Formats: sequence, C-alpha cells, structure tokens
Amino acid sequence: MIHDMIRLLVTDVDGTLLDNKSELPDFNKKALIECLDRKIEIILATGKSFASIFWLVELLGLKMPQITLNGSVIVAKDSQIISFVRINPEYYHEIIADIRHGGCSPLVALADGRILYDKEHPTFEAFRKINEKLLKVEDIDDEKYCRSCVDISVTIKESDPLDTYLRSKYEGKLQLVRSGEYFFDILDLDATKGNALKQIAEKFGFKKEEIAVLGDSYNDLSMFDQSGLRIAVKNSYEKVLQAADFVTDENYNCGLGKAIYKYILKD
Repeated sequence: MIHDMIRLLVTDVDGTLLDNKSELPDFNKKALIECLDRKIEIILATGKSFASIFWLVELLGLKMPQITLNGSVIVAKDSQIISFVRINPEYYHEIIADIRHGGCSPLVALADGRILYDKEHPTFEAFRKINEKLLKVEDIDDEKYCRSCVDISVTIKESDPLDTYLRSKYEGKLQLVRSGEYFFDILDLDATKGNALKQIAEKFGFKKEEIAVLGDSYNDLSMFDQSGLRIAVKNSYEKVLQAADFVTDENYNCGLGKAIYKYILKD
C-alpha cells in the first residue's frame, strides 16, 4: 500500500503523543508542525477531557474537531461541543452501585467535559498525573448527572476482580474500554474513537486511505479500522502491535515523530 496521500493524521495522546511525564517532546512537536505546514490536518483522539488537551490544541494551532472522552464527545477548537453519545440512563445508577460494591469510587464524565466524583479515592492520583481536573460534588447518583453522562470510569488494574465482573455483566450492552494500566471506562456501544473519526472524516471529505492513525491502546483499534495507515508505538498492547501496519519507537523515545518522518513525510 502506498501512503503518499495522507491528508489527516489522528493520534492518541497519553502513551503515544506525549512522553511518560505527559509532556510533548520537542521532536514530536516539530514533526506535527511540519505536517500542518504540508497541509496535513491533525486530530487528537483521547480518553481525556477537552480541557486537559486544550493546551496542545492551542500550542499546535489545531483547526479540526478533536475526539475526547474515548470518542463519546467531539469538540470544536473553540471548545464548542459538536456531538456526544451518552450512556443509556437505565444503566447509570447500576454501574455506580457495582463500582462502589467492588470497593472503588467511580468517576463520571459529562458531555460538557467535567469529570465528577463524590468520594475521594487514592487511585484518582493516576488521573491527576495526566493533568485531568476532577470536580467533587455531593452525590453523583443525582439525576441531573445521569442525564448527561457519557463515560463512567474506575481506576483499576486488569487483574482486579472488578474488571472481570464489569466485563461479564455489561459485555454486549455497553462499551468496556481499557486505555492504560489503571484506566477502565464504560461507555455507550456507539461511543468509540473509530465512530467519532468516521463522523469527522465523512463531514470533511477524508477518504479512508488518506487517514493515518497512531495509537497504543485497545481504544485505538476502532480508529485503525477507519484508516489507511495504522502505526503503533512499541509500548502498545500486543493486540495493537499485531493490528498495526508499522511499529515505531516507544512514546518516550519520540516514536510518533520518527513515524511521521519515515512513513508520512518520507524525510
């Protein structure tokens, strides 16, 4: 397959674009700016809220809509919400009860990007390390949060029994996504990064073969299905490595920048 016609570059953020300190390496920044200079548009596709990636949108001067909260919310560069997919309210209170029963404290993301909790938990530190702002409210069981919830997350490892329990209970009913060692998200079945990318590509007239995707986690696989060029960083999950056309260096070794110069800009 020839990749001379890439017009859109879509990249995951943590574990792919940023290093392990959640900082943007200069080499990656340089490669992305060169893409923009050559009229290749850029979309960030992340499990994070728009507020936590806004600095990147501003720094790079990105014009395209951005994919946030695992594909459940598409946001314009001026922070306006273009579209969102909420969790079916009939599951909302049940999921929260299940997470609490498993000894954890749930985080609830709303369509407007706010991430809420009502009981502090030590594992929230994983979110704060990636510059995610968490807001404390009195009770996340409140109906007003139920109506605009797009993502319920819990910070647990894959080995946690709660991971297995939630998967067995909601498989086929909801989207269950792991996007890092501690990040486990529950969303509507239609809320995927791939569906969000497809929506944007159709609106702006990008063909599949004109799209390159870089990622590292399970939630990036749906984007691979919507792209002509699939690149995984070396620190990716095994399934992602197998699905990629090419594997580049680790996120902390500027794998994204190296892949852009080698496979997209051909420098």
